[in-house]
Amino acid sequence: MTAGRALDWLLLLPSLLLLAVLLGLPLAAMLATSLQPNVLLSFAGPALDNYGYLLSKPYYLQVIWRTLRLAGETTLLAIPLGYAAAMLLRNLSGRAGNLAIMGLTFPILAGPLTVVLGWMALLADGGPFLGPLVGAGILPPLRLLGSEAGVVISLVQFVLPFVVLTLFTGLRQIQPQMHEAARSLGATGLSRFLHVTLPLSLPSVLSAVIITFSLAASSFISPYYLGGAGQLTLTTLVSQFIMATFNAELAAAAAGLLLVLMLCSVVGITAAIGRFVRP
Repeated sequence: MTAGRALDWLLLLPSLLLLAVLLGLPLAAMLATSLQPNVLLSFAGPALDNYGYLLSKPYYLQVIWRTLRLAGETTLLAIPLGYAAAMLLRNLSGRAGNLAIMGLTFPILAGPLTVVLGWMALLADGGPFLGPLVGAGILPPLRLLGSEAGVVISLVQFVLPFVVLTLFTGLRQIQPQMHEAARSLGATGLSRFLHVTLPLSLPSVLSAVIITFSLAASSFISPYYLGGAGQLTLTTLVSQFIMATFNAELAAAAAGLLLVLMLCSVVGITAAIGRFVRP
């Protein structure tokens, strides 16, 4: 090992130690806890009985499916909206662009709890969002609080800043000469988008999809406050196991399932979209 490479590792060592302490140790403790018996299941641990119990019950399978479905619906809605917004943001410059980026990042700075409380007021039956529309007869009476639709609306709004900024960075890296060359060859605006912009932006699309799916699947505040007890996801199930039944072992197993599902989803998304990404 050369002196330069040894210095690189030495400079990286504090970050690696911090990552091991703050992430590695809690993750190892969680996985170890998930393999232990609990008040519901008695077995000679460590074993995978907690995972088998969760995967054998239709109720918990519905929770797993709901988690993946909400994350998928959020991704399918957020990516097209974020792509359109990123293209508009790319065309802005100067003060207008800076103000747009500041407005985009404001929900992140405000915090997810503040944003969800705002959605609780907006999506209420007689709230300022639905109340006037229902009163005017434009919409039938709707109940979004406590429904999957309300959770998806909140999740889409929460992940959009991350999607837009990720796609905006990728779109800014496309050289203008590529579009000029396509225009000089007679390509229309749609052709330039399909054959230049979209293929070259697929790496950022892949990153945005992974970020969106991961944030939506691991979200806790939106499903907890807007979904309620009838719309449990794996994150709120972990909270219920800990706060309601005091079953840390099943909570750790549910968290382990979420981790495995996220890893499998990321691998699947990368395999599905990555083959279209040009090297």
